[in-house]
Amino acid sequence: MLFGSSTITQLITLVVVIPLLSRWYSPEQHGDITTFMSILAVGASIVTLKYDQAIMVEHDREKAKTILKLATLINLGFLILSSCLLVLFRQPIAQLLDFQQPPFWIYLIPPTIFLTGMVEVLMVWWNREKHYKNLSSNRILTFGVSAGYKLIHGWFKYSKINGLVLGHALGQFFSVLFFLPRSVFTNLTFNGSEAKSLFKQYKSFPTWAMPSGLINTFGSHIPVFLIVFFFDRETNGQYGNAMKLTYLPLVAVSHAISQVLFERLARIKNNTDEAIKLSYNILYFLFFLALVPVLAMLIWGDIITPFILGDNWETAGIMTQIMILYCFAMYISSPFSVAFEVYNRLRLQFSYTALFTLLTGIGLFVALKITHDIYIGLVVFALIGIIVRLAMLISCFRLIGQNPMFKILIGVFIIAVSLAAGAGIRYWLF
Repeated sequence: MLFGSSTITQLITLVVVIPLLSRWYSPEQHGDITTFMSILAVGASIVTLKYDQAIMVEHDREKAKTILKLATLINLGFLILSSCLLVLFRQPIAQLLDFQQPPFWIYLIPPTIFLTGMVEVLMVWWNREKHYKNLSSNRILTFGVSAGYKLIHGWFKYSKINGLVLGHALGQFFSVLFFLPRSVFTNLTFNGSEAKSLFKQYKSFPTWAMPSGLINTFGSHIPVFLIVFFFDRETNGQYGNAMKLTYLPLVAVSHAISQVLFERLARIKNNTDEAIKLSYNILYFLFFLALVPVLAMLIWGDIITPFILGDNWETAGIMTQIMILYCFAMYISSPFSVAFEVYNRLRLQFSYTALFTLLTGIGLFVALKITHDIYIGLVVFALIGIIVRLAMLISCFRLIGQNPMFKILIGVFIIAVSLAAGAGIRYWLF
């Protein structure tokens, strides 16, 4: 059900929404939404101190409700703090984002981070309750509100406010409204002593899972921040739309699968054979599901991307070819990162995410500093990212009970042979 809703929304996005938005909004406006989304992702990774993940791990349902309320209060505290910081430092923040004066959308950052954090909290709750229909319906509702507003705003060409940013914020708002569980929030009593006990019991989440999530998220979005620093908003828009055609569709499907895998592994982690069987089934499914689209973008991305987006997006086409294998590695490995939490190996997770961010960040910065060539920088970033993510995937499977090295090598061989055949066909045709 989750996979189906993700597939439907991504197909509509790729076939209808992205081609229209890329023609109705300028590359600079797309650059703004790219920066906005990156800031949201980084902010949302810390606003609950990762206590939302403890909702799934806690076996007692009433205690899980208390953790949900605790995560909500922490999120609210971050909303107040971030709003105050924005008011105090809005001018220097605007200049870092390549603006002379703060744009309107900068004031949407704190409330939208709060809403995004709430969506994450409530998704874990409904996943724990196995209400996959609710999760699926919410995904479609959020997509409908967000995409619908962006299209309407772009159609009327109202330029004073970036409709891409406002549309996303509205989608998150309605998502939270639809998601709120009555059984939890109709009773607003809060057991302070129980919350304090649970806060201490799951202190490993803010100690290790939260920094790990922050570093991992920041590492994934380093190109956005460095492109703004070294280049401009238009280049960021080119990169953002390239990732919309590659990373976002893959991660949307991957995230839907990870929700189910998290719940299942938490229940069967003591049954090694069943956990291994489930994990390999998901690995095979993910690999063969995306293999053909990934190869198509790798070989023909410089032609497919401008065809979808329009004539102003040739740079994005080359970026899709460079980044697609990195996106594929992220897509394959991301669902299995839940094994670190299920098997309580948060320190190992932190080590991998820190290594990923450190190596990719340094590699990209040095490449851009020396060459000032966005393509070379992205090649370096992608190669390092692929190696680290595959190493992390191997570690996750070893926690579950198997070493998948041989199967990964077979997968690499399949991609290499298919790539050679596809490149030969393209050379022969052109």
